[in-house]
Amino acid sequence: MKLSLYLGTYKRVKVFIHWTFSLLLLWIIISNLRNNTPVEDILWTILFVFGLFFCVILHEFGHALAAQKYGIDTRDITLLPIGGLARLEKIPEEPKQELWVAIAGPLVNIGIFVILSIILAFTGYDLERLENLNINGSTMILYLASANLILALFNMLPAFPMDGGRVLRAFLAIRLPRAKATRIAGSIGQLLAIAFVFYGLFNNPILVLIGIFIFLGAAAEVNHTSQASFLKGFKVKDAMMLKFQILAYDAPLSKATEKLLDSQATHFVVVKDDVAVGTLSKDQIIQGLKVGGPNLKIEEVTDFNPFKIETEESLEEAWRNMMTKQRKVAFVIENGHFLGILDQENITEFILVKSALSND
Repeated sequence: MKLSLYLGTYKRVKVFIHWTFSLLLLWIIISNLRNNTPVEDILWTILFVFGLFFCVILHEFGHALAAQKYGIDTRDITLLPIGGLARLEKIPEEPKQELWVAIAGPLVNIGIFVILSIILAFTGYDLERLENLNINGSTMILYLASANLILALFNMLPAFPMDGGRVLRAFLAIRLPRAKATRIAGSIGQLLAIAFVFYGLFNNPILVLIGIFIFLGAAAEVNHTSQASFLKGFKVKDAMMLKFQILAYDAPLSKATEKLLDSQATHFVVVKDDVAVGTLSKDQIIQGLKVGGPNLKIEEVTDFNPFKIETEESLEEAWRNMMTKQRKVAFVIENGHFLGILDQENITEFILVKSALSND
């Protein structure tokens, strides 16, 4: 992820911290200084934040390592001011697998809570005294234990994009089609989101933001799963484009500009000696014009390492891989030979057509 600081790698999973995390620390420092909070207390608060976010990293590794057991890699984990984000290559569709991957994160927090509670039992602190205590060296474990319990409970809310939403879908998908299970889980999540917003309007504005976040997350998950359901059973060859615009690799960028303005194409196939060697997108053309002008050779801005997929590959899998790898266009190959291209816009149109036919 851009503008993120690399922290290290564990079990093939890279960990980053986003630059906006520094804004959280800055806000903590400024708000406490304005309240004349002693510097020592501010430092303990910052230390607590780091401890809490370390627990968040462990939570995300719970998901990542559970997914690895099912052959699903995690691209990276990024710490954000609102929590952690583990970017799995895909969400497992087998209900039992999704259940374990989803619940693994909260289970990590429960495990941390239990361990810290055992430690607290020997120190004599009572969790009920939490609201009457300040964060300091003697109460740090108390706060971390409580925070992990809250994290586990919050993440188990039955609403996307929280883990509880995926757990609910996994249970429903044992007996129902995945798309239907997602719609039901999404509807439950959105009802919960509306309740959060309504309650938050009169009591706590933060709940309004949480409700909006849940509502939009549920809608996005339902839409994504619905789209994927229309691709099931189809192969790449069913949606690939056999007619496309081509450009000679040694031609000036002005030729690409002419074709861009003359057609609706946003991706072009670059050829050398009548052999497809790369792709050129609208964005690459615009960037090339800014850097080198219309006389810049097309080869200077061509992607000579295009994403490649096979004609017999599952269309759903190809679509997911293109989205995960952020590739908008791919070469379609059969027996090592170039046949055509597939782009995300074309797949979206394919979904719209199949959706319209299913409603007839």
